[in-house]
Amino acid sequence: MNNPVSNANRVLSIDVFRGIIIFTMVFVNELAGVADIPQWMKHLPADVDGMTFVDLVFPAFLFIVGMSIPFAIQARANKGDSALEIFKHIALRSLGLMVIGVFMVNAESGYDAAAMSISMPLWTLLMFICVLLIWSNYPKTLSPTISLGAKLIGVAGLIMLWWLYQGPDNTGMTTQWWGILGLIGWAYLLAGSLFLITRQFASPATQFFTLAVAALGLIVLFFILDKNKADLAGVPVLETLAGFNGNHTHAAIVLAGVILSQLFYLPNFAASKFKNYLIFTGVVCALAFASWQVSPISKIWATPSWALFSVFFCCVIFGAVYWLVDVKQQRRWTVFFEPSATNPLLVYILPYIVLSLCGIFGFYLRPEYFNAGVPGIIWSLLFACVIMGIGALLTRTGLRVKL
Repeated sequence: MNNPVSNANRVLSIDVFRGIIIFTMVFVNELAGVADIPQWMKHLPADVDGMTFVDLVFPAFLFIVGMSIPFAIQARANKGDSALEIFKHIALRSLGLMVIGVFMVNAESGYDAAAMSISMPLWTLLMFICVLLIWSNYPKTLSPTISLGAKLIGVAGLIMLWWLYQGPDNTGMTTQWWGILGLIGWAYLLAGSLFLITRQFASPATQFFTLAVAALGLIVLFFILDKNKADLAGVPVLETLAGFNGNHTHAAIVLAGVILSQLFYLPNFAASKFKNYLIFTGVVCALAFASWQVSPISKIWATPSWALFSVFFCCVIFGAVYWLVDVKQQRRWTVFFEPSATNPLLVYILPYIVLSLCGIFGFYLRPEYFNAGVPGIIWSLLFACVIMGIGALLTRTGLRVKL
């Protein structure tokens, strides 16, 4: 068994990159409700061949998940976990992301407010309280019985909220789609499992190229299935694969993050990390432009060209972060991103908690003046900064959410 990372401690460059992504995600989510803003500050429609920086936020989150995988798995291996125990951890984390994702999707749409026994804002707030109860990182000084009891209360609460949920025509909760967190969960499950398997049986160099081939294979699989959807009828296995096309592409982006993480931090590549980084980034760029000739860029459709361009831009951005933080030692500015870097899930769900509280008390958070144009952009930036501040305060009190 080889060690993909010699030091399982936190890496500041990766933390800063994660913090920037979460901050941007909070910003663009708030910006989505603002009118009269430039098209480059919005998601492009599915049938438009192109992408904006907003369309890069989700794949960047997938990418940073991949960059963290070698460190997370090595940390568990250092504790003595077997491969089976590590896989169970990957599976449980993935399941947690899927569960939260589905609950969040149903909180946003698909419900019949008139048929609900409690208001939707209250239902949403209770849902997030249950999430915090289940997945908060309780201090070691707390009695295990209390920690387990809190988690069981959270589980019982989610079951009760599932039972209370009412959709049109007496339907309950549905997987309308998996939500952002759910999609990340599926991608993490596939990519993490592939990494774990190759870690057991391959040398570092062989593992690197195996993961690269796997990532490209997933993208090619998407392309083939997408182009032949009409011919898949009656073939259950292929129909199922086609139905999860986006997950293949998302997992490929996660694997690309794994590969870049290894290029920078695997001892075997340390001597020529910059050369390898430039080669990898250049190859991805060439593949992105090549795939663009046969596949339009579309985040909604999770096309190969969108995935490859996303990986390219993530490589460029991380390279800049690494140069500033590790090479030039410019680190004072990174403090701003600390809460979203070390407690990302909490910072991600905080805006939804704030909005559900506003809904309960009948308070519209954003003043009308900030609903459009430049004022709306400024509001969204300030909102993201405030959320970061709240996240920092809660983190200092010991509240951490960790799957």
